[in-house]
Amino acid sequence: MRTGETKYDCDVLIVDDDEFNLVVAADILREEFSVYPVSSGQEALDYLRDHMPKLILLDIYMPEMDGRETLRRIRANSRWKNIPIIFLTADHKPETEKECLMLGAADFVTKPYVPMVMRSRIGRTIELAGLQEDLETRLEEKTRLVEKVSLNAIMTIANTIDAKDEYTAGHSRRVAKCSTAIARQLHWPEQEIQNLDYIALLHDIGKIGVPDSILNKPSRLSNEEFAIIKSHPVIGNNVLKDVYMIKNVAEGALYHHERYDGLGYPFGIKGQEIPLCARIIGIADAYDAMTSNRIYRHKLDRTKVIEEFENGRGTQFDPELTDLFLDMLRTDFHVTKTEEERSAEDGAGSENSTRFSMALTAFSTDMQEKVTMDELTRLHSRTYAESRIVRLLEEKHYGTLLVMDMDNFRQVNELFGHIAGDMVLKTAADALRAGTSGKDVLCRLGGDEFMIFLTDVTERNEVEQKIRAIQENFAGALKDLDCENATSLSVGIAISPVDGKNFEMLLNGAEKALYFVKHNRKGGYAFYRQETGGERGQKTTTDLKHIRGILEGRIKRSEQGAFRVRYEDFDRIYGYIQRGVRRNRQQVQTLLFTLSTDDDGDLGLSSEEPMKTLELAAASSLRMVDVGTRYSSMQYIVILVDTDLENGKKVADRVAKQFYRMYGGRGVVVSYDIQTMQAGPADEE
Repeated sequence: MRTGETKYDCDVLIVDDDEFNLVVAADILREEFSVYPVSSGQEALDYLRDHMPKLILLDIYMPEMDGRETLRRIRANSRWKNIPIIFLTADHKPETEKECLMLGAADFVTKPYVPMVMRSRIGRTIELAGLQEDLETRLEEKTRLVEKVSLNAIMTIANTIDAKDEYTAGHSRRVAKCSTAIARQLHWPEQEIQNLDYIALLHDIGKIGVPDSILNKPSRLSNEEFAIIKSHPVIGNNVLKDVYMIKNVAEGALYHHERYDGLGYPFGIKGQEIPLCARIIGIADAYDAMTSNRIYRHKLDRTKVIEEFENGRGTQFDPELTDLFLDMLRTDFHVTKTEEERSAEDGAGSENSTRFSMALTAFSTDMQEKVTMDELTRLHSRTYAESRIVRLLEEKHYGTLLVMDMDNFRQVNELFGHIAGDMVLKTAADALRAGTSGKDVLCRLGGDEFMIFLTDVTERNEVEQKIRAIQENFAGALKDLDCENATSLSVGIAISPVDGKNFEMLLNGAEKALYFVKHNRKGGYAFYRQETGGERGQKTTTDLKHIRGILEGRIKRSEQGAFRVRYEDFDRIYGYIQRGVRRNRQQVQTLLFTLSTDDDGDLGLSSEEPMKTLELAAASSLRMVDVGTRYSSMQYIVILVDTDLENGKKVADRVAKQFYRMYGGRGVVVSYDIQTMQAGPADEE
């Protein structure tokens, strides 16, 4: 049993004051579930004190303590609050159903019981609760992992900052330790103490912007050099201001050199205007400076440290915090330095900066991979996969990009339920893993779509073998789930470098090939160049014919394939165009703009920048009634309403000219195709 996993004593606790109903319910469920029947709400609470069921069947109407009150007491207990509860009732009124759900019930079962319905609802609820519990466990594990990664990152950054100054090794760690000791004396909650620890670890992060030559200068600093030193709080604030994981983290960096009398920097604020965390860190920072060797002096003994804080009470330091810290010092408070920190004080730590910088660069690659996993399928996220593929292509590891879509997946959820749908998605992910190697990149694009990069695989026959193996494994696994023939995998294929040397071009090609499969032979696969005519310079009239078929009604919306799956923007404008074309019998021109390069190379940069420019060029050249949306990563559709072909070409030329003016002609070419869309039969009024 996993750590933290719940031990269940029975599947279903049945609570009903009617003995006949209690016996009937128990007899119906015993074939599939272990049950424990009780006849009152109080007996249920007594049972729960020592046992844990997977689900509770609870009668609403009972004497003394009815189902509503019993549910409230169960939900008020931290151990029982997540047990799913299904109400039992002979009341068929909608108001009762609504009340049950508002009280927190997972479902309700009406009397007299229908065995098949009753078992089905209970089974689904238990299954859903188990899935939710599993997801919560995974979330907790992931949260702990993220916290561990974050702490390691913070420690590494803090050490790297300290290592810039050979006299301050371990300074941030010691300041954090001293700050949290003060916070504990103030009886702060442990969570706030932990947060202060992170703030203090990063309080000097602004020193990243201070040259080492100034930090380590053995002689007196000039006014200009001291001004640079005094800028590090502002630099730190700018670095940390958008970090939301650690509450108030920028305040520690920005205000820790402010003084209580207003003579500090960078702003000269005073007293209670200085955030409390910064006032605490200011004391801890000064203490560590006093008790450490510096370029300009040796560390101070305890008597001198106490004297310095007494002199600074109410001027440099918060008087109340100073009194508290003086009491700590007089009771022998100290922060122990490590052997490495002591060595650094003796001049042996000059190599720390390089070592910690290297550690920061190489930090926690394996953990970063784990926190970019999709929770359900355990495949990588799209962002992580894209970065991996881009890096592989830059290193000349050419391969094959596969974009996959599950056919008719919506029907799987509708026919078998969302739990079954999730199992099908997991099964698809398992099939992908079984059909690939460890060096390949797998990810879930979102919903029912997946992507694979077959690293160093460019031979067509080998690609086909891998795809067929994946599809066959998936089909076989569906039989075991009793979902045979419910769905299949359609695959679009683009091979590098022939279909593109960068990720954007490969994705565009694979998506085009997928569109072809979805429209012509679902459950199959297609290569970009073979099936869609993807050679450089070829017109895109195939794409326009497909769009025209949609708008003219010859292609049903349910058959649109990848349009429905990937292009929500196109789907949203569909209804608008239907009204304009069919009802008003308007002439409509459809423009498809395509970005490419002026030689046989690739874009050499992310296609996002020229695509955004193209969108802006279109927006500045169109009328308010015209509409546009992206068709792919390097194509843009514009639909011109109530316009003839000649005017449509003029608009296209205007958009292209505007694009070149805005983008600057940096090796990117915009071309277009145009087709007239004739109206179909007018809608009946």
